[in-house]
Amino acid sequence: MTGPIGEKATLWQVPPAMGPTREVISLDPARAFRALRRQWAVIAIAAVLGGGLALLNALGTVSRYDATVTILLDQERSELLHQVSALPNTMVTDAAIQSEMEIIRSRALALAVVDALALHEDPVFLDPPIDASTRITNQLRALASPLLGGSATDPAAQDTAQAIDPAQLAREEAASILLKHVRVERIDRSFVMRVTYTGFDAQRTASIARSYGEEYTRFQLAGTTEIAINAGKWIRERLDVMERRNIEAASAVQRFRLENNLLQARGDLLSEQQQSELASALVEAATQTAALQAELESYEQLLTASSGEIAAVAAMQAEGNANNPMVELRREYTETRRSLSRVTAQAGEDHPQAIRLRTALAALDTDIALALEGTVATVRARYNIARSREASLRQELAAITDAGRGTENVGQLAQLEATAQTYAQVYADYLRRFETTMQQQGFPIASVQILSDAEVPRQPSSPRKLRLMAAGIFMGALLGLVLAALREMRTAPLRTAGEVVAQCGLPCVGLIPRNADPNSTTKTGWIAQRTATRIRQEIDRKAPLATGRIVGLAAVDAGGDMGSVAAALCQAMAARSGRVKLVDAGGLDDAARIALMDVENLEIVPYEELQAALYEKYAPRPNDDALGAWREQWPYTVIVMPPLTQAVIHDQAASMLDATVLTITWGEVPPGLLTEAMRDHRDFRAGLAATVLDSANLRGARRYLGSDEYEARLIHA
Repeated sequence: MTGPIGEKATLWQVPPAMGPTREVISLDPARAFRALRRQWAVIAIAAVLGGGLALLNALGTVSRYDATVTILLDQERSELLHQVSALPNTMVTDAAIQSEMEIIRSRALALAVVDALALHEDPVFLDPPIDASTRITNQLRALASPLLGGSATDPAAQDTAQAIDPAQLAREEAASILLKHVRVERIDRSFVMRVTYTGFDAQRTASIARSYGEEYTRFQLAGTTEIAINAGKWIRERLDVMERRNIEAASAVQRFRLENNLLQARGDLLSEQQQSELASALVEAATQTAALQAELESYEQLLTASSGEIAAVAAMQAEGNANNPMVELRREYTETRRSLSRVTAQAGEDHPQAIRLRTALAALDTDIALALEGTVATVRARYNIARSREASLRQELAAITDAGRGTENVGQLAQLEATAQTYAQVYADYLRRFETTMQQQGFPIASVQILSDAEVPRQPSSPRKLRLMAAGIFMGALLGLVLAALREMRTAPLRTAGEVVAQCGLPCVGLIPRNADPNSTTKTGWIAQRTATRIRQEIDRKAPLATGRIVGLAAVDAGGDMGSVAAALCQAMAARSGRVKLVDAGGLDDAARIALMDVENLEIVPYEELQAALYEKYAPRPNDDALGAWREQWPYTVIVMPPLTQAVIHDQAASMLDATVLTITWGEVPPGLLTEAMRDHRDFRAGLAATVLDSANLRGARRYLGSDEYEARLIHA
C-alpha cells in the first residue's frame, strides 16, 4: 500500500446504542501494556531518581558493624533453689527465658559493661559519628525550633544536672548508648540467646559484645553463689530442728516397746511371726485334709462297683506306686481274663481249662476286694489324723488373733514407727542438700554457657549499598507506576480516531502527521494522502452536488499544523477536479502559506475577495447567480477559518458552506473542549463532514492503538 485509497464509501460514524448500557470494569492486558508503553519514561525516571537517592543515602550513612555472642541457658537454672524446698525441679519456661533476656537488656548490666571497658572515659564512644540524613534532620529541627515555639532549657534542670557527679553522668550516658545498640533475641524455640551489638568501630564492637557475655556470666555466678549461701544458712537451721525431732521420735518408739513388751526378732514382732507361721501351717493342713478326703471317697465308691470295674479302677488308683499290691493283682487279673477269652474262643466255655480260669478270676476278685477294703481303712485313718491336726491349728490361730484384736499397742507402735521413719528420711534429705550447698559455695557453677564468642567483623552490616539501591529503584519504580496510573486516569487529550468517535460522537477520518508533505513517497506523506482522500470522500458524501462544493476548514484551537492539513486536502481535491480555490478567512499563518506554495492547481485568495464576488452591499446572503457562477468555475472551494476558540464564524460564510471539516491538534485537545466548541458553533457542527487529527506523532500514536486495530495496521504498513 503506497498510494491513496480509492473512491470507496466509508462509514465513520458509530450507530446509536440500542438502549441504556452499563459500563463493565475489566482488566484488558493489551490496554494495560499500551499504557505501560506510553508511561515507561515516567516509571524509568522515577526508578532512576529512587536509586540515586538511595545511593546518596548510602554514601552519607556511616558504616556500622555487628558483633554477636551466643549464650546457652541451662534448663536447671534454679536447681539449687528447688533442692532447698520439697518441690520437684521444673523446666525453664518461656517466661524464665524472657526474664533472662530482660536481664541482658537491663541498665545494671549495661553499667557493668561500661565499667569493665571504661567506656565513659572514651570520647569517641560518647560522641559517635552521625549520618548525613540525621545531621540534616537535626539542623532542620534546630531551625524550626524557634518557629514552633521551642523554649530554653529549664534552669532548675540545669542546676540539677550540675549537682550530679560528671563521672556518673558519663556512665549513664554510655549505658544509654549501649542500650540503644544492643539486641537480644531467642533462637527459635531453643534455650540459646543471641546478643548482638552494633557499633561504628569493628574492634570496639567485638570487645563490647564479648564484655556483655562475660558480665552476664559473672552476674549469673554472683546470683548462684548468693543463693547457695542463703540456702546453706536456712538448711543448717532446719537440720538442727530435724535432728532433734528425729531423736525424739526414735526414743518414743523404743520406750513404747519396753513398756508394752513388744519385742522384735529379725525386724518383726514375735506375735506377728507366730501368727504368720500358724497361718501357713493351717493352709498346708487344710490342703492335705482335702486331698485325703477325695482319695477316701474314691476308694469307697469302688467298693460298690463290679468285680471287673474294681480291678480296673483300683489299679488306676494305685498307679505310680510299685509296692502297692493292687498293681500285681490287676496284672494277674488281666492275664487270666485274656487267657480265658482265648481258650473260650478256641475250645468253648465248657472246656476244663476255661472252667479253671473262671475259678481263678473269681478268686482274684475276692483278693482285690479284700485289698481295697484294707486300703480304705488305711486312708480313713490318715484322713482322721489330718482333720484333727487342722482343727488344732485353727484353734491356736484363733487364740493368737483374738489376743491381737484386744489391744491397741500394735497400732500405736506402728504409728510411732512411721513418725520416726518420716523424720529420719526428712533429716537425711536435708543433710544431703546441705552437702550440695556446701559444694556450690566452694565451687560456684554458672547456669549459662557461652557457645560462641564475638569475633571482629570484617564487613560492615550496614549500609548494604546494593540492597539499598535495589530497594530505592524498586520504590522509585513503584512511585513512578503510581504516577503513571494517575496520568492514565486523568482526562487525556484526543489521540486516536476511535477516541474522537467514542468520547465526542464526531466522525473522524484519521491522522495527518506534522509537517507532512502529501507529494512525498514517505510513510508520513502516504498517510497524509490517505487521510485527505477520506476527507474528500466524506465531503462528497455530505454535499452530493453536481457543481462546485464550498467547504469550511477550521481548527478547534490554535497550535495545530493547518498548512499540512490544507495542503493534503487541496491536493486530494485537485487530483479529482483539477482546480481548487483556497480562501483565507483568517485561519492561515505564515507557516501554512509556505506549506501551500508547493500544491499544484491551487489558487489562494483572501476572504474579502470571495465576499466581494458573491455578496452585494449589506446583503445577508450571497447572490444566487454569482454563487452559481462561482461553483461552475471552482469544483472545490476551501474556506480556511480561524480556530473555533478564537473567532465566531460570520453568518455570511456559514450560509454558503456545503460541508465543514474540523482539525483537532493531536494530543492537545481534551474531549470536553471539543464538545463545548461544537455546542457553541452549531452551524459549523450541522455541516460537519469529518474531523481529522493533525500534527500527529506516529510513534506516539502507535502507543495508543492496539496491534489488531485497523489504524495501527495502516500506520505500520
